[in-house]
Amino acid sequence: MIGTCLILSSIYDFSVDLVIQELEKRNTDYLRINKETLHNYEIKLNPVTKELHIAGDGVNRTIINVKSIWFRQAVFLRNTPGDALSLEEQLSRSQWSAFLRGLMVFEDSYWMNWPASTYAAESKPYQLMIASEVGFKVPDTEIGNSFRDSKILNSKVIVKSLDTVLLRDGDDCLFTYTSDVEPSELTKDRISSAPLTVQQYITEKTDIRVTIIGDDIFAVKITSNGAGIEDDWRLTKRELIEYTDIELPIDLIEKCRKYMKKLSLNFGAIDFIESNGEYYFIEINPTGEWGWLSNEQRKIETYIADALSQ
Repeated sequence: MIGTCLILSSIYDFSVDLVIQELEKRNTDYLRINKETLHNYEIKLNPVTKELHIAGDGVNRTIINVKSIWFRQAVFLRNTPGDALSLEEQLSRSQWSAFLRGLMVFEDSYWMNWPASTYAAESKPYQLMIASEVGFKVPDTEIGNSFRDSKILNSKVIVKSLDTVLLRDGDDCLFTYTSDVEPSELTKDRISSAPLTVQQYITEKTDIRVTIIGDDIFAVKITSNGAGIEDDWRLTKRELIEYTDIELPIDLIEKCRKYMKKLSLNFGAIDFIESNGEYYFIEINPTGEWGWLSNEQRKIETYIADALSQ
């Protein structure tokens, strides 16, 4: 199919550069639009004729045949500014975000992923429910700001945010990690201000990252010195982490594909933990990162470029 691949991204999304190199090898026509620089262009969309015109910053194009759209934007706004935004900045953010979602007028294009599907898959309670429906093992989970008389608190638990947290405190960017806590720490004065996720604590675990592009699945186990990492592995120094390709059980692969179909996703990054031969579903990120996994033997960018080109 002759047409243009639209890439809706960020200037800080370096994984996109890897895919663009692959698209150029295939002579695929593409246009990358970064959310931070949208105001530098003159943009016009006719939703009835499905005609998109973009001019500025060395670009002057009218696009009517969109072959594919790589929607790299999370639907929920997570990066909370440290300083109050001006009215103009607030208006600009909200309206450009709505504009990018409005590109759903190109409904016949190949999407990675359709914004409405991304919206649903970003909801942690919803993705856990669907995971259970397709047959994944899901750790006992409760979500809220009160766990009085909860059976889940009979032993140590895992606590994490309900959604990814990116907060600004002046020049500092604050991020939350998964923590294991004693039930006695979940007191009203400590947790009442915001809901959080409390999950069954699973010991002797190994983290598994599964990246899925269409029917292609890449699975790696994440270890340090050959062993699983008990705490949140993202807190371990990068040079101490190993990513090793693994073969997933056939039934787990089938469930992964069924899960993706149920969520109507063409791309997803699923986190599992393996413990004593059992695989537990933790979460899926429909716009998950994968660049840190790419190497000469695991060139994920080629599979993404193939999907966007074909």
